[in-house]
Amino acid sequence: MEFMTGLSRKTAGCADRPAPTGATGATGAAGERGDQGPRGDQGPEGPAGPQGPQGQPGGNGATGPTGPTGPTGPTGATGPTGATGPAGEAGAVGATGATGETGATGETGETGATGETGPTGAAATIRIGTVTTGDPGTEAQVTNSGSDEDAVFDFVIPRGEPGGGGTPEVLATVDPTAQPTAAGGALAFTDNPLVSGTAISHTAGSTDVVISQPGIYQASFSGSFTADAGTTIPTTLLTTLNQNGAAVTGGTARHTFTATGETAELTFSVPFQVTATPVNLNVVASGAGFTGRDLTLTVIRLGD
Repeated sequence: MEFMTGLSRKTAGCADRPAPTGATGATGAAGERGDQGPRGDQGPEGPAGPQGPQGQPGGNGATGPTGPTGPTGPTGATGPTGATGPAGEAGAVGATGATGETGATGETGETGATGETGPTGAAATIRIGTVTTGDPGTEAQVTNSGSDEDAVFDFVIPRGEPGGGGTPEVLATVDPTAQPTAAGGALAFTDNPLVSGTAISHTAGSTDVVISQPGIYQASFSGSFTADAGTTIPTTLLTTLNQNGAAVTGGTARHTFTATGETAELTFSVPFQVTATPVNLNVVASGAGFTGRDLTLTVIRLGD
């Protein structure tokens, strides 16, 4: 302690000048290791060390139970149409259905081209065959017992009622040639093979039979008609007896043609009354597109 005090004084007196360093002493021998002292209290936890390297993945664990089904998702867009498969076998034919209603008649087609003119036929002739008296009240009849080119007309004329007397009033007019019809047109008659009396007259080649005496009369008509090429099918033709332009009740014949070239006989026989003279009688066709042949019109006065 005395040494340290002296040194302190000396040092204090030499504050402005460093003291010299002394020589280093020799190191002493190490002492024996003493006994281990008791374990001290645990110190505070030190900071976390750096993360070590990632270990190897472990093996797959066992599959867990299936979870509940989730809600149905929205419908996706329609995919493209696949290729058409092969056609199946034809099925059995079904039963025929009921016939539908008849459709409306179509418009009339255009008139076809006029055909070539045929060769000139032989000139027709008309002759009177037999004239037979029928029973009173029966219908007058005119028939052709010849041919189209050589017509022979046979007449059956009803006998007058008893007490009549005098010359019978009868006129028969005919046309054996082909005659085309016109809509609403009267038919012409070319010849008068039988004329009896003066109450009924006709000019050969004209359409009208003229009656100049009142009374009860009977008119009988017959004719053969053919549907021409180009005529709308089906169609109906009427032939009607007109008295001063008005149709005589019951004096109509009709036929519905269902094929081109079809031929039909149209006939009627009807009584009628004449109260004022003169009266013009004619036979009118309802439509064009037909050809008439062997036309006959016989008019007989039955009485007052």
